Amino acid sequence: MCAAGYMPPFLEVQLVSDNKTKKRTISILIVFLLMIAGIGAYIMFGIVGVDEKRTYAESDVALSNVNTGKTVIDDTVTYQQMNGFGASACWWAQDVGQWDNCSEILSYLYDREKGIGLNIYRYNLGAGSKGDKRILTENRSTQCFLNKDGSYDFSRDAAAQKALEFAKKSAGDHLRVTLFCNSAPVSLTKNGAGYGEPYKDENEPWVSNLEEENYDKFADFCYKSADYFIGKGYRVTDVSPMNEPQFSWAAWYNKDGSVSVNQEGCHYSKTEAAALYNAMIDRFSGSALEGKGCKISMFESSSAEGEGSACAAYLDCLLGKGPKYVFKNKKIREYFDTVSLHSYWTSAQTKQQAAEYIADKYSKYDVVCTEYCQMTDDENTGVHQLISAEKNGTNGMTIDYGVAMAKVIADDLTIFNAKEWDWWTACSYGVYTDGLIYLNPDNHKDIRLSKRFWCMGNFSKFIREGATRVAFSSGIDTVCGCAFVNLDNSTAVVYVNDTDKDETSTVECLGDYSVYTTSSKYDLEKTASGKAGDVKISLPAKSVVTVIFK
Repeated sequence: MCAAGYMPPFLEVQLVSDNKTKKRTISILIVFLLMIAGIGAYIMFGIVGVDEKRTYAESDVALSNVNTGKTVIDDTVTYQQMNGFGASACWWAQDVGQWDNCSEILSYLYDREKGIGLNIYRYNLGAGSKGDKRILTENRSTQCFLNKDGSYDFSRDAAAQKALEFAKKSAGDHLRVTLFCNSAPVSLTKNGAGYGEPYKDENEPWVSNLEEENYDKFADFCYKSADYFIGKGYRVTDVSPMNEPQFSWAAWYNKDGSVSVNQEGCHYSKTEAAALYNAMIDRFSGSALEGKGCKISMFESSSAEGEGSACAAYLDCLLGKGPKYVFKNKKIREYFDTVSLHSYWTSAQTKQQAAEYIADKYSKYDVVCTEYCQMTDDENTGVHQLISAEKNGTNGMTIDYGVAMAKVIADDLTIFNAKEWDWWTACSYGVYTDGLIYLNPDNHKDIRLSKRFWCMGNFSKFIREGATRVAFSSGIDTVCGCAFVNLDNSTAVVYVNDTDKDETSTVECLGDYSVYTTSSKYDLEKTASGKAGDVKISLPAKSVVTVIFK
């Protein structure tokens, strides 16, 4: 027996050991519970990406081709398949469609022999702001097919429809048409206008100009508009109901108390965007139009950015699988296979971050780049300093602007694997770096083709719908570009030399070849041709060069 108060040494050791074990067990349990709570919180309030993950192979021979002066084309490593290249008809088509030389202007854009062979036409479905004196530029106010009583008048916007007709005559029946909206019809909006009312306080939260109760009516408008154009024989592939929803698209007060606005537009929060897409999907999914190849496209982000950006927040709301959204966006995730992004405000580094974000979480979705121009306050254009030096503005007609645009195209095609690339407005007036072609409303024969126009042709004239991008390296660190194999087995190689130094690169042409050059001297001109073999390609300073061979 043990005396009272006495504990044998072996029992004391045992008790200490048990206490340590107990504390360790409790600590492990606490850590485990915290982990579970953290995971639960992330799932409830965070975003979980899609289950599938798509990866593209890498070409060792292309990656290792550094400063060799030799072009490597590795067609065993493939990437995206192209829809093609295009531009929008805002806001020139409703004028040009009335001109006697409308056909000539459209042939420059859409005829493969006479022009640069664009194959995508972005037609603006106007909201009906025609006559709205608040809109500063008259031709940015539009006609609408939808009447206030719910009936339709498809005879409206006749001039814009005429321009589209000539585009199809130039491009052929394969022309892809995207119908896009800057705003819902004014008969459906809160204020009866194609833009939001001005805010009295700049800190006021932005609100949408479209009530959710009218989403179904807006979807029906998009459907019936698409049905009309398809009935007219057009190949409508996409309908885009919202443009850059992250912006407020509100008018503003002038100093005298009057109200002004630049154009039609509509803000949607990310949850409102999801709700509208659900309504659009309900109208289009399984419909006769879907059977004819017409789908809703998603979503026209103002810029392409990664983690922590507004772009990523919208993508997470629309495509994320966490319980925060999973029951609201199931139809969206299943319906869409493509995300539409604009190339504004993004450097190559920013694009890389966005591409990695999409590849990591939403890699099953393809990317299309549906709008870009050289905004005067965008430091990522490559010509920002040139624009800033022009006190009275500039149209940017020179080769510097063309090559800078070509660099953006090449980046988008290779960083995003973009399967479509569209310039903003094909034709422009006045003074701004937003046009491929510049027109004179007072002299219709005064047509000026910018170097951007010709540089875009280095891509659009030779890389056709269905072309597959293959691994490529120019062998010159300062020369970027891309290579595509067309459905007819021709290979198109595009080089972009955005330096002040002439370069050369040797490429193995497997068949008869032709070289087309845009530079300060040439406008997409055939500068060389010959038989199959190793060919030294001249890449002049500030140039875009395309080599095509079978």
